[in-house]
Amino acid sequence: MANQAKQIWDEAQSYLTTPKKANTLDRYRRIWNSINSSGLGIIEYVAHVAVTAPIQFTLTRAAAIHGLWRVVRQKIVSALLKMQEGLKQQGTDELNMALHAHQAIEYLRDQKPPKGAFTRKGRSKRGMLNKLPDDWRKRLVASTTAAAVPAVLVSLLSGCRPEELAMGIKVTVLDDGHLTITINGAKTTEHNGQPWRKLTYDVSLSEEAAQLWRIASRKGGSLVVKREPRTFHKNLTRACEKAGIPAISAYTCRHYFASQLKFAWGNAKEAIAKALGHASTATQKKYGTSQQGRKGGLALVHVTAARDVRTPDRPHPGLWASEIAEAEENIESLFGELPEPSPFG
Repeated sequence: MANQAKQIWDEAQSYLTTPKKANTLDRYRRIWNSINSSGLGIIEYVAHVAVTAPIQFTLTRAAAIHGLWRVVRQKIVSALLKMQEGLKQQGTDELNMALHAHQAIEYLRDQKPPKGAFTRKGRSKRGMLNKLPDDWRKRLVASTTAAAVPAVLVSLLSGCRPEELAMGIKVTVLDDGHLTITINGAKTTEHNGQPWRKLTYDVSLSEEAAQLWRIASRKGGSLVVKREPRTFHKNLTRACEKAGIPAISAYTCRHYFASQLKFAWGNAKEAIAKALGHASTATQKKYGTSQQGRKGGLALVHVTAARDVRTPDRPHPGLWASEIAEAEENIESLFGELPEPSPFG
């Protein structure tokens, strides 16, 4: 039982500490509050989602899963604390609720979207890389309007997010053969993401780096590259049409950058995380593959970032409320003391 409870805890922590946009969390919160106000039991959430209008199915299911993971974490912590106090029956009840919520999550994951449901199938940015010709970067830059070329080069070289490009990214010439790109991070919180990261490039290793070096040199050795996401997306769309390649987005460039890092740097996961603006090695698995990065030179030779990167051996420093942190101190030993749950019925 201890192993099962610990595994569920780890799943909950992995899900809940993965960064999500503020507006996404706000939508999840509103939907979850609506579900709870209906007075449904945990297992009834599954049926509730199943009869949701097709256009709202995907969002409603995601909100229910998010809310249930919070229930799982809360109930496991409560069970541990009650066991510490010697309240075994109450601890059993709390643990049973956590396990019921986890099984409801599994049921929701297994639900197939109804006909007409909104999904993002077929729009994978990572999958798009396999459809691009070998010289797509060269053709993209050559077909881009002059005003947008620095932004395209920065996106290709750094894998920056559109939101980061909108804030302004600094390019600095170091010497005859090197330049740096300094990025103020988006998707950052008190503990998640990198508030800033600095990437250093050897311009002899890629034509894109050399071209950006020449542009920055003509500007006195330093420039700030800034582009609004909507404008940048239009620039990319038009350049792709002109170049005769499949349409891409800024996140396609980000996935390609990640794939280059994985191919060139192998198991240097902490350095890869810093280059992508992550504060954990867990997130990078969603970006690119080493096989997709085997073509095209990686000019990046050094990276520094604001924060140390979390690894399985270096866990999150403190995302939870005080009572969760208190339970965390003794969580390994307490899992072994958990009572056997009753079967889910």
